[in-house]
Amino acid sequence: MISYRYVISNKNGLHAVNAMSISRAASEYKSTFTLSGEHGKADCKNVLALMSLGARQGEPLVLEVEGPDEGQAAGFLNGLLRTIL
Repeated sequence: MISYRYVISNKNGLHAVNAMSISRAASEYKSTFTLSGEHGKADCKNVLALMSLGARQGEPLVLEVEGPDEGQAAGFLNGLLRTIL
């Protein structure tokens, strides 16, 4: 399992457009992706689950990636999250 920690810098937090981008990217891989925040955990392949986190600017998040292609998947999603959040 690979994990990364983030602090949301986007003033709008984790909003619908970002959640959709994360979900689409995660769906390209076989690995499982979990994003954890102050309000629970969400499967990154599920847009509604990501939105339910209600993650706001300044909130810490942890991404956990586990599966057969976790190295490649974690690297890609890590870069995406750093760019959009």
